[in-house]
Amino acid sequence: MARSADHDERRRQVAEALLRTVARKGLAKTTLADVADELGASVGLVQRYFRSKSALLRFGIEHMYRRSEERFREVEPSPPMRDFLLRLALTLLPLDEERRLELGVWLEFLPNTNTDPEMADLHAYATGEVVAGFERVLAVAEERGELIDGAEPRWEARALYALVDGLTIHQLTSPDVYDDAEAEVLLRRHIDRLFAVDEKES
Repeated sequence: MARSADHDERRRQVAEALLRTVARKGLAKTTLADVADELGASVGLVQRYFRSKSALLRFGIEHMYRRSEERFREVEPSPPMRDFLLRLALTLLPLDEERRLELGVWLEFLPNTNTDPEMADLHAYATGEVVAGFERVLAVAEERGELIDGAEPRWEARALYALVDGLTIHQLTSPDVYDDAEAEVLLRRHIDRLFAVDEKES
């Protein structure tokens, strides 16, 4: 058991070294040797856990998505649903150094979903999980009579996730136009439009 735990911890350390390296150098220029340097280890040690750059990249992206999912699931599911939905969505924005690093790597990774079926599957799964989470919250809000007339949880969940992705891209690439405070305001304003003024508070 201890050996397995050590193995998992070392793989995690390699994955985090990969994310830091890709954030600094870009995906195309990152090599196994770069990751080994970042980790302070030999290339042989990295290859002990990952035979190729593509295998390491897949694991690194899985690791990144797992961390994002953990933040998402750690949000306390408490009413009002408007505030709960906002708290969930905010976990996905690059509002601190850790998330800025991870989501910068995500931007590097996205083009690979067009050519790598495994990467496409990873991205589709992660997207589906978040959209489903948003949809569940919106469905509860609908049952409680909190949504405005005509708001459909299925479509509003998808629109909200598209907004989050768009804000993320602009926060990372145009921070002078979309700073953290503006991103939060835009997200809040969008969510507020989905909820009736007299929403129930309990």
